[in-house]
Amino acid sequence: MVTIISRITKGHGQVVKGDVFIFPKGEKLTAEDLQGFLAYQRLLYDKRYKPNYNLYTSNHPILQDSEKAWSENNKLVVPMPRLLVDEYAGYFGGNAPTVQLEDETDNDSLQAWLNNVEFADEHSEIVKTVSIYGRSYLLAYQSEGAKPEIAHVEPDEGFMVYDDTVKCEPLAFVRYSWDENGILEGTIYYANEYVTFTDETLEEAISYTWHDVPAIEFYSNEERQGIFDGVKTLIEALDNVMSRKANQVDYFDNAYMLALGLNLEDEDGNIQIDRNQRLIYSPDADATSAKVGFIEKPDADGMQENLINRLIDLIYYTSMIPNLQDSAFSGNSSGVALQFKLLPMQNMAAFQERKFIKSLRRMFKVLFESADGGQIVRSINKESWLDLRFTYTRNMPQNMADAVSTAVQASSLLSQQTALAMIPGIDDPQAEIKRKQDEQNETVKNAFNSVPNTPDYLVGDSHDDTEESEEQ
Repeated sequence: MVTIISRITKGHGQVVKGDVFIFPKGEKLTAEDLQGFLAYQRLLYDKRYKPNYNLYTSNHPILQDSEKAWSENNKLVVPMPRLLVDEYAGYFGGNAPTVQLEDETDNDSLQAWLNNVEFADEHSEIVKTVSIYGRSYLLAYQSEGAKPEIAHVEPDEGFMVYDDTVKCEPLAFVRYSWDENGILEGTIYYANEYVTFTDETLEEAISYTWHDVPAIEFYSNEERQGIFDGVKTLIEALDNVMSRKANQVDYFDNAYMLALGLNLEDEDGNIQIDRNQRLIYSPDADATSAKVGFIEKPDADGMQENLINRLIDLIYYTSMIPNLQDSAFSGNSSGVALQFKLLPMQNMAAFQERKFIKSLRRMFKVLFESADGGQIVRSINKESWLDLRFTYTRNMPQNMADAVSTAVQASSLLSQQTALAMIPGIDDPQAEIKRKQDEQNETVKNAFNSVPNTPDYLVGDSHDDTEESEEQ
């Protein structure tokens, strides 16, 4: 059994690590159960989802600090969360994964469907959302033409409920929203049926084509943590020290001048001093020791710079995202050395790839086994999801000459399809092999047609068709 870390106070729902919802297997959610899950979901939104979104959009907590009287009030934001998310999401999901089937007919149909539903864009949005919130969802639905489609759902718009068995199989997916009047409305998706709801009212269940819960959760780790969840305090500290540094720069600009032991009165006894120029004037001091200068202020610039550099280094180091602006990258052209610098991020991407492939395979299982009339693959091959091959290619600068050379060398040990998949830019190796074969066949046919007195059985089909038309 799974280990319970929290029991929802309303209904029979429970929560395990990673803020994963579970529910007794074989049971349906009641209105009370739904309200309990939604209440906990609201807590997650306030505690994690909203703060993470604000950090990603550069709306950092320091901007909400109250103004200080008689003091500079700079509030600087260093957009490190956006930098970390975009850099990693581009590295892991900048190139959409290739999805292939061995059967040529089914593969052609699959590729057409992937292009039609814009799978590459949906996948990139999922990668970015997982990097921000720690989880994301992909929902399968039927369009107006009864064709299967997919759409990503962010964690502040829906949640998955798993059963309470050791496998934690999906039991229901809840998608919700509030209308302009503040009324809650949404849908609970089960296997074989769905239920709409409004506030605390559940409607009658309606059957549909999906034989399993038509939604899949994507995450990169079991704790459902995003890229910058572990460095939030460091990011806030960096904002704070940068703002204080700006405050001190303004403070030094407001330095006061001293004029001691000097009589600055004119003939009429007036003192021509602009108080806005921040001058301290005192004619009472001994004139022989008159002094003009600025009040000295303590300078902590070196300490501040060291703290800023230390915070930036720790943010990159503990988030396992390398600082590509570091001189270690610009001054090193060795591919092996570069790979070592990228190793922490590569390891993190490798873990996430396994989680994503698991979720993708389940998604295609739902799609292939549904009663879609074979619109993605032929109905007779509904279990083709078992034969799916997923290939992720990291999005990073590539030496095409080296990549092609590696693929050529690998072709002696691996299949031609696997070797071609090593070359960046080839999304469908099977289609590339077919195009190459067609080119070779066309070249051979043209060569035979150009030779005089070529036997008829060696002449291409186009030549035969021409002769037949002339005889007719």
